[in-house]
Amino acid sequence: MKIKFSLSLSYLITLLILSGLQLAQAKPVDDSKIQINGKVQDEKGVPVAGATIKILNSHTGAVSESDGIFQLMCPKDSSCKVSVEAIGYQKTVLTLYPNRQKDQPFLIELQSKAGDLADVTVSAVRRSSGSVDLVYANQKAASAISDGISQDVIKKSPDRNMGDVLKRVSGASVQDDKFVIIRGLNERYNTAKMNGALLPSTEPDKKAFAFNIIPASLIDQVVIYKSMTPDLPPDFAGGAIDITTKEFPSRRVSELSLSLGYQTNTTFKSFKKSKVTGKYDYTGYFDNRRALPASYNYYKNGFSHQDDGIKMAVTEKFSNNFGYKGAANSLPDMSISYTGGDTRYTKSDKKFGYIYSLGYSASREVTTGLINDYSIDKRQIYRSNATDYSYKYGHYALLNLSYAFNANNRLMLKNLYNNQLTSDVVLREGANLSNENPQPFISSSSKASRNGLLQSVLQGVHDLKSDQVLNWNLSYARTYHYSPDETILTLNENADGGYERKLSNENSPEIQNAGRVYSSNLEQQFGGHWDYSYGFKLGDQEQLLKAGMSTYYRLKDVSVEALGYASLNAYGITIPADPSSPFDLFTNENIEQYKVTVATIGNNSTDYQGKAWNTDGFVMLENKWWNHWTLKWGAAISSYNQKLIPTSGKSIEKNNTDILPSAILTFRPWSEMNFRLAGSQSVNRPEFRELADYSLYDYSKDFIYRGNPNLTRSKITNLDFRYEFFPATGEIISASIFYKHFNDPIEQVNQGNGILNYQNADEAQLYGAEFEIRKKLDFLGSEFMSKWTLYGNATYVDGDIQLNGTKGKSLMQGQSPYLIGAGLSYTEGDMSVNLLYQKAGPRLAFRGQGEGQMNIYEKGRDVIDAQVSYKFLKSKKLELKLSAKDLLAQSVDWYYKFGVSQDSRKTGYDASTDKITRQFKPGTALNLSIKYQF
Repeated sequence: MKIKFSLSLSYLITLLILSGLQLAQAKPVDDSKIQINGKVQDEKGVPVAGATIKILNSHTGAVSESDGIFQLMCPKDSSCKVSVEAIGYQKTVLTLYPNRQKDQPFLIELQSKAGDLADVTVSAVRRSSGSVDLVYANQKAASAISDGISQDVIKKSPDRNMGDVLKRVSGASVQDDKFVIIRGLNERYNTAKMNGALLPSTEPDKKAFAFNIIPASLIDQVVIYKSMTPDLPPDFAGGAIDITTKEFPSRRVSELSLSLGYQTNTTFKSFKKSKVTGKYDYTGYFDNRRALPASYNYYKNGFSHQDDGIKMAVTEKFSNNFGYKGAANSLPDMSISYTGGDTRYTKSDKKFGYIYSLGYSASREVTTGLINDYSIDKRQIYRSNATDYSYKYGHYALLNLSYAFNANNRLMLKNLYNNQLTSDVVLREGANLSNENPQPFISSSSKASRNGLLQSVLQGVHDLKSDQVLNWNLSYARTYHYSPDETILTLNENADGGYERKLSNENSPEIQNAGRVYSSNLEQQFGGHWDYSYGFKLGDQEQLLKAGMSTYYRLKDVSVEALGYASLNAYGITIPADPSSPFDLFTNENIEQYKVTVATIGNNSTDYQGKAWNTDGFVMLENKWWNHWTLKWGAAISSYNQKLIPTSGKSIEKNNTDILPSAILTFRPWSEMNFRLAGSQSVNRPEFRELADYSLYDYSKDFIYRGNPNLTRSKITNLDFRYEFFPATGEIISASIFYKHFNDPIEQVNQGNGILNYQNADEAQLYGAEFEIRKKLDFLGSEFMSKWTLYGNATYVDGDIQLNGTKGKSLMQGQSPYLIGAGLSYTEGDMSVNLLYQKAGPRLAFRGQGEGQMNIYEKGRDVIDAQVSYKFLKSKKLELKLSAKDLLAQSVDWYYKFGVSQDSRKTGYDASTDKITRQFKPGTALNLSIKYQF
C-alpha cells in the first residue's frame, strides 16, 4: 500500500505542476524583446530542417524544426540582422524588421549549394532530434556506427508504443511485441538508456526491458549504437538503444488527441473476465480484493505445522475465483492524451522551456491459439486449443523542464511515469495423449498484473570555454511487476463424462493442476554520470579528449508465493466438479467435505534481494588528420559486483572487472560519404532471475522457467565495417558487414518436460551484413514521383556455436537468420500515406539440451502496416489519422523441426515433416485518431 500511495502521490504532484505550467503560458518576461516566427525552405518550397538562424554579434540563435519552422527573440524596437546556414545550401545574411511583420511569419528561402558540402559549425543550440533529417545529419557527423528513427517518421506509422517503433530501425525486430532483437541477437544482448540514464530490467523471468510500456507519442528520437565506444554502456553485443523523450518546443504547443480502435478478433464480440475484478482496475491500480488473506500471512511461516482445522479455515479465506465470468461485448479501444509546452525568454538571454503530456488508454484483446507437444518420434502426446481474453488500462505522465542560465549553461529535468494494469483469462481444452487412453481435460487461468516505469533524470550541460564541455546527470528509475493472485485449475474428464480434480497430499502439490501464485518484482536504480570534453589542435586539425565515469546501484526485491491445493489425506483425494460450473471447485463446502488445504510449492516460491554495483570509467581520444580521417579510440574499465541474497539458503555473488578497448576509424572522402572500421570488446552479464534457482510456470505458453546459479558473464569481441552515403538531406544508403566472437555466451535451453533453463555455451561466433536505403524518388524526373520516399533495410546473419565441447553450424538461441523492413510514403500538402512491411526470419526460440530434447523454432511472419493522415481546417489545426496494424494477421508459430540434425542450418518450417507446438493468432487492429492543436 505504501508503494501504491507514494506513486499515486507523485502522480498527483505531477498533475498539479502541469496545471501550474499551463497557467504560466503568459507573456515573455523580457519586454525589451519580441518573439518572431519564421519558416526556412528551399527554392522548391520544401521545408529545410536543421537550418541555424543566428543573430549576428550575439549568442542568440534558433534551429528550424522538421517542418522548417523556427522561433527567435529579437530586439523589440530595432532591426535584427541574422545569418542562416544549412548543410547543402548557400549561407544567407538578411535583416528582419520585427515591428513591421510581428503578426506574420517570416519566410526565408535558401538556395542549394553545388559542389563539395562542407560541415557547418554554429554557436546556436542545435536540436539533435525530432526529424529524420537531423537524425541522419547526426549519424553522418558522429564517429560511431549507429541507426535511428525520429519523431516525424514515428508519426507516419501506426506504432502505439516503443516496441512497435523499434522494429522500424535497420537491423532490429521485436519479439512478443516488446523485446528488441538487434542483428538477430536476442533481447539479453542489448542495453537501453533513456534521457542519458540506464533503464533497468522490467521482466521477472529474463534479462530484458519491455519497450511496450513506453508510449510512442512521447518519443523524440531513438538511436541504436551497434559498435562499442568507450563512453557507451559496455553490457551489450547487439545494440545500445538510446531513447530521447520529447524535447522542449521552440514554439507554444497545445494538442489534444483522441483515438478509437477496432480489433478484428475482439471489438463488438463476446468477452470473458476473471470472477474477481478490482473496483479500481480502470485506473490502472489494484484494490485489496486480490491480496493474500491476512490469516494466511499470520500463519505463513509455520503453516504446514498447524492443525487441520486451522489449515482448512485459512484455505476458506482464499477467494474461490477459479474460472471466469461473462462480460459485456467489447467496445472499441480508446485512448486520450494532451500535450502542452512552450519556451519562454527572460532578460540576459535566459530561457525556460517545458513540455508535458498526459495520457490514458483502455483496450481489450482476444487471442486464439493452440498448445501441442510431440515425442522425438513425431508422436503427438498433448493437444489443446486456447483462448486468451485480456483487458488493459494504462496511463502516463511526462514532464520535461529546461532552464538556460546563459548561452553556455543549461539544466534539464526529465520525468516519465507510465503504469499499466493487465488482466488475462486463458481457457484451454484438449487431451493428454501420452498414455494408451487419451485423457481429455479443460483448464483455466486468471492473472492480473500491474507493470510500470518511473524515471527522473537531472542533467547539466556546461560550456566551460569554447573548447571545453562538462556534461553530467543524476538519475533514479523504478520498474515494477506486481501479480497479486494468479489462479490455475485443470480438470480431467472422468468415466461418466463429467470432470474432476485429483489432489495429492500436501507434500507434493502441483501448480499446473490447482494452484495460485502471488508475486512482486520491484527494481530501483540510482545512477550518476559525468564526462568532460577538451578540444585542442594538432597543427590545424581539431582533436578531442573525452573522459568520464558512470555508476549505478541496482536494488531488486522479488517475492513469489506459489500455493497448491492439496488433500490433508495422505493418499490424496478426487473431487468431482459441478457440471453447471465445473471451475467452481473450491467452495467452503468442498474444502470441509474433502479436507482441502493450500500448501506452499517450495520450488516455485522464492524470496530474495538482488544488489548490483556497476562503475565504468573511460578515456577516449578523437583524432583527425588531413580533413578526411578520424580515429575515435580509447578504453573503458568496467567493475561489476552482483549479489543475490535469498531469505533462506546460500547467497550468490559475482565479481568482474574488465578492461574493454575500442576504436573506430572513419574515412570521409567528402562530406556526404563515410567509410567506418570499428573494433571493440564488450560484456554480457547474467540477470538476477537467471541466477535464482527456482521455477516459474508460464501458463499461457505452458513452460517452466528455471534459473542457474552457476552462470558466468560472457565476453564479446566485435568487428564492424560500414559504408554510408547521404545523397541529400534525410536520405541514406548504407551497407555493413560485422563479426562477433562470444566467450561463454548465455543460452536459454529446452531441457524437456516443458522446462526452460539457462546455460553457458563454450563459445560462439556470428557474422553478417546489413543494408539500408532511404531515398526520395524525385530523381525519376516527375513532380508526382518527387512526393514519394522509399525506405528499406535488410540484415543477414550466420554463425556457429560450441556447447558442451561440441561445435555445430547453428545460430545462437533467439537469433533470426535474416531481417527485412521496407516502407513507401507519399506526401502532398496536408495528406500523407504510408505503407510499411516487416519480417524476421525463422529463429531458434529455444535450443534442445539433454537426451532426446528438440530445438524449438519460431516461424517468420510477414507484417504489413498502413496509415493515412490529413490535416483539415484553414489553420490546419485538425489532423485525422486512419491506421491499420498487422493487416495479414499471420499466426505466431513455434515448431519442432524433424528430419534434420540439431545443428542444422535448415531452420525454415516444412509442413510435411515439422510439427507446430505453440500457436497464437492475433487480429488486425484498425485505429482512427483525431488531434487538434489549440
